[in-house]
Order: sequence, then structure tokens, then C-alpha cells
Amino acid sequence: MTGDPRTTSTEPPPDGRRLRWTEHRAQRRAAFVAAGVAAVDRHGPNASAEQIAEAASVSRTVLYRYFRDREDLRQAIADQVVQAILDSVLPELQLRPESTPHQIIEAAIGVIVGWLDEHPNLYHFLRSRPDSSSLAAVENTLADNVASLLKLVMMFFGIEGEQAEPGAYGIVGFVEACGGWWLKNRTMSRPAFTQLVCAGVWHLLEGTAREHGIVVTYDAPLPLGALSMQEHS
Repeated sequence: MTGDPRTTSTEPPPDGRRLRWTEHRAQRRAAFVAAGVAAVDRHGPNASAEQIAEAASVSRTVLYRYFRDREDLRQAIADQVVQAILDSVLPELQLRPESTPHQIIEAAIGVIVGWLDEHPNLYHFLRSRPDSSSLAAVENTLADNVASLLKLVMMFFGIEGEQAEPGAYGIVGFVEACGGWWLKNRTMSRPAFTQLVCAGVWHLLEGTAREHGIVVTYDAPLPLGALSMQEHS
């Protein structure tokens, strides 16, 4: 026979005040990170703690109560920027029955180029991180998702899925390198640059398909319905 668990438990009851304080601290830190993103976006990749504190409407001393040091603050800002990019781009990489290569490529590239155009300081901030680790996080995540998409298409056409990964990383690297060049030079309009990059990505994909004897049309839906039926059979 066991005793009443209410009397035998050795765990102390939850401290409501401590939980509320922890939640409050997390909310304040998140607000300061958002202010940091805004400050970098406005002042550039070397935005100072004073400028970030001003954006957050607090003193520098109060700001640093929520971060270990300058690097902790800047890493938190970088993480927030990375997540915002991924949240914007990843939904555009979802395949639908009516999806055409043109729609998928243009939607994803359009989001990326739009973000670069509107937030060049945030891009340069990520690029300036130690070993560009934050930018690498974006590239790796996008490349993994592109690889998953390509593997699905390649499976339908009977091509080994392992061949998708290096190509996917190459495509993402191509887009990022082109974007960096465009931000520096601005020799063409945003729509013209977007179409140029889309064309480059398409030629890479179409050329790979053609090498395997496969004909894929830019504006025709990908024939993935049959693959879906095979997976559920």
C-alpha cells in the first residue's frame, strides 16, 4: 500500500513568482533582441549597444542585464534574423499538385531578393559574424530543404536521390553569391535581377534533368501526382 503522493513527494511546489519572473525576463530579452534587429537594420552591421538601447528605450546598463556580454547580444540578434529569413522563404519551397518550376523558383528567389533589397544592413551583419556562421545557418537550412524537394522530384524520374544534395547546396550558394554582388553593384533593377537569378537556377535544374534524359518544362506543373499515389499504394 502506498502513501498519499501529496504527502510523500519531496519535490517543492512550483514557485509562481519565480515562473512569472522567468517569463517576464524572457519577454524583455525578446523585445531587446527585436530592438537590436531594428537598430542594425537602421544603423548598419556595427550598430552600437547605445544605439540598440536607444531603440529599446532603455539604458545600456539595463540592456546588458539581459545578456552576458556584447557577443551574446549580437548572436541573439543574428539568430532572430536567421529565423525571420527562414520563416519567409521555407513556405515557398513547398510542393503542391499545381506547382510549376517557374512558380517555385520565382516565389523563393523573389522573397530572398526582396529581403536583401529591403534589409542590406542585416545581410551584411550576418556576413560579418565570426566565420559567417549565421549566414551559413541560413544557407544550410535552405539547401537541406531544396535538397529534399529535389530528391522528391528525382525519385519520380528514377534518379538517385543522393545526387540532389550537392546540387542543392550549389544552387543556394549561387543565389547568395549573386545577391551579395547585386547589393554591392546595383547595376540592374530588382525585378531584372530577380529574373536573372531565376533563369540561372532554372538552367541549372533543367540542364541536370536533360543530362538524365528528362524533359521538364518551366511553366508546366511537375508530374508529382503519380509519385504521391505510388507512396500511398
